[in-house]
Amino acid sequence: MKTLKYIAMMLAVVFTTACSEEFLDRPPEDAYVVDNFYQTDEHLTIATKGLYGAPWFAWNDKATFAIGDGAGGIYATNDGALNQFALFSVTSSNSRLNEGWRSLYTVISHANFIIRAIENSPEENFTPELKAKALGEARFMRGYAYFYLAMLWGDVPIIADNVAIIEDALIAKNPVADAYEFARRDLVFASENLLLADEPGRVTQWSAKAVLARLHLNRAGLGQSGSRNTDDLAMAREYAEDVILNSGLMMLDNYGDLFVIANNNNEESLFALQWIDKGGTWGVQNTHQAYFSPEGSIAGVGDGWGGGSGAYPNIRNLYETGDERRKATFMFPGDEYPQLKSTDGGYLYEAESPWASAIKKYVVGSAEDNPGQLISFMSTPMNTYMMRLSEVYLIAAEAILGDAASTTDATALEYYNAVRERAGLSARTEVTWMDIFNEKKLELAMEGHHWFDVVRWHYFAPEDARNYINSQDRGRYSWEDGNPILESSFASIDHSDFILPYPEGDVTMNPLLMEDAVPYEFND
Repeated sequence: MKTLKYIAMMLAVVFTTACSEEFLDRPPEDAYVVDNFYQTDEHLTIATKGLYGAPWFAWNDKATFAIGDGAGGIYATNDGALNQFALFSVTSSNSRLNEGWRSLYTVISHANFIIRAIENSPEENFTPELKAKALGEARFMRGYAYFYLAMLWGDVPIIADNVAIIEDALIAKNPVADAYEFARRDLVFASENLLLADEPGRVTQWSAKAVLARLHLNRAGLGQSGSRNTDDLAMAREYAEDVILNSGLMMLDNYGDLFVIANNNNEESLFALQWIDKGGTWGVQNTHQAYFSPEGSIAGVGDGWGGGSGAYPNIRNLYETGDERRKATFMFPGDEYPQLKSTDGGYLYEAESPWASAIKKYVVGSAEDNPGQLISFMSTPMNTYMMRLSEVYLIAAEAILGDAASTTDATALEYYNAVRERAGLSARTEVTWMDIFNEKKLELAMEGHHWFDVVRWHYFAPEDARNYINSQDRGRYSWEDGNPILESSFASIDHSDFILPYPEGDVTMNPLLMEDAVPYEFND
């Protein structure tokens, strides 16, 4: 495969030329020398820091919300390539599809390169604890990326060493269950070797345990019919409650405060991509504001192309009166935001858009609205959340519920209601699976998450998941005398649409992608 074959060679060039003068003794220019690649603890710290941003850039740029929120029926857009996901007409040539696939394998390749370099460096170069931590960071990222690949593409090639495949572009894909297991093993290693606390932004043991809780909850339905694997549900609860009860982390009091640059790496954040203003370097910044902001005047840097994007009717109608997450996630006509255009007295959203809304989440405003922060064209330093504590609360609640129709379990209600009450809503005395499913949809809207929840539902109840998508109103609005008039529209999804097509370029380079999956040989 073109992407997978050459990433290892590109990494060798990048790491030996771009980085050597900064923190490495320069190795030979014409050879990849791994035996003396990392020489100190500081080298490990610098190397793993690179895993938190640039390798994820193409995923974060558009793929995350096109797939996670577009296919999930949350994100509405006029953009043709992005809208293919919402219409379930994605082709193998779709640029966002290719970017998502490429980015996830780039993360894996970076992680593999670091793992290989560490394991081939002399033991005496590093403090054992910091060596284990660096390997834990690399395996956390690799495991997270394989988790995503398994959910989106099903059977995928598992590559544990990119150097080993440089001369062979033909790589068999492996079963989805093996991809899950590979990710699980990486995350277990991370949970045992990362630190309990680290510098802001770095993943910890609690980060790994939180993602393991999500992985087990999702895997519980894989290959099942009507019910889920009780062992996986038990593990999901165990990991989730360990984080909730023992990490010392807390949810922020105000939901909207999560999406303020000054609150990056807050006590609710378990894993977030780390961005900076791009300056002269493309691919290190968060571009979401450029695509979401409904007007260029909000940031004042020449971007702001979100006037054709907003919320689908099905999620608009899901918000209860008083839900504080709605205004922090979507702008509806008449909404005021004093934190945007603050030097002008605030921003009033009043556009007559085709979705009767615009996106607020990740729209942070100008440099004047964010003292001390650099914001430029298509660039903010706002982190992208990949795992938050509130999700862990909902995972625990669902794992306790299991396959029951509903529950009044006090612990499940405590976790579920903690999320609701933070949103300004009243507590419930009984919850169903759909209650938790919808709560998570609202809590994590426009964070690239919902499609994954639909896919895991499809694992064990395919007709229910299909009917859910086909019943979602994905219509748009026309306007008459200042009033939005809904023109309903519904998707038509087949079971095959729950798996994305492989990128056409990779299929051309590696026809084995279209062959049957081959079991992965684990080295226990």
